[in-house]
Amino acid sequence: MRFAAFGEVMLRLSPPEYLLLDQTNDLRMDYTGTGVNIMANLAQFGYETSLVTVLPDNRLGQVAKAAIAKYGIKTDLLRFAHHHIGSYFAENGYGARPTQVTYQNRHHSSFGLSNHEAYDFEKVIAESDLVQICGISLSLTDDTRDAAHTLAKKTAEAGKKVCFDFNFRPSLNTEPDKIAFMREQYEKILPYCDIVFGSVRDLTDLLQLEMIGTEDELIIQFMDKYQIEWFAGTRRFSENKQKQQEGFLYSREEYAVSPKRELTILDRIGAGDAYAAAILTGYVERWRLQETVEFAAMNAVLAHTIHGDVPLTTKEQVFTVLGNPGIDLIR
Repeated sequence: MRFAAFGEVMLRLSPPEYLLLDQTNDLRMDYTGTGVNIMANLAQFGYETSLVTVLPDNRLGQVAKAAIAKYGIKTDLLRFAHHHIGSYFAENGYGARPTQVTYQNRHHSSFGLSNHEAYDFEKVIAESDLVQICGISLSLTDDTRDAAHTLAKKTAEAGKKVCFDFNFRPSLNTEPDKIAFMREQYEKILPYCDIVFGSVRDLTDLLQLEMIGTEDELIIQFMDKYQIEWFAGTRRFSENKQKQQEGFLYSREEYAVSPKRELTILDRIGAGDAYAAAILTGYVERWRLQETVEFAAMNAVLAHTIHGDVPLTTKEQVFTVLGNPGIDLIR
């Protein structure tokens, strides 16, 4: 199975040891992004993966390319233009203090300035069986929206599968009346999608679907409207000051929910991408929904224990922990 992901590559800058930016002059550099994270994890699972994006045409772009290749992601679909990369500072939370993310320079990044003409989408589609499109591309610029819509349409028309995550960021959509505009952008891309990651809140607050009955009925209404094959996401809880998470997965015929699992959080950024990569694994392997959602939920739990955005789990690790609860040493 050949996967490709369309989305932004970002430079993450992190203070060490849970320090605040005020407390250090040292920063760790990581190249990340939804597409990088999902494709890297799928590469760890043994699949062929590629990234479709535009990187800066300078030293920074070449270093980013090398980092992407290190994760086992093919780089032949990368393009290089302009001079900037989107970046963010991540101050890891601890205890009651949440993780703080500060973005900069996203709208004027090399990715943000590139429309569909920057890419060879015919080659992307020919070399892929499933294309994942990050929803953040709809929030960045007119150029990234243009490219995302074009790729989704061309991929669907070619009979290939399209995966899409809502990934709606209110921080990128602060202008008056922007929500109505963004609703139109999501409504435009969803008819081409087969697998969608999101939440009930995405359906009610962004798409303005009316909650008439239960959440299950709302999700099925959404899936029927856009002919979605699978809809998946996670729910987070806190009980007795212990954070927990469960995964859910719907087809139009049935649904499955994973057990709630306690979270030990070293770094939570990228855990949702680990969940998505595992759901895609179950989809292409034709696993049962329940098997898929339990595998995905555990993969996300493990991703919380890995520093950095990129999930570096393997299938064997996930199955080992699923089959041996409480295991703390593997020899």
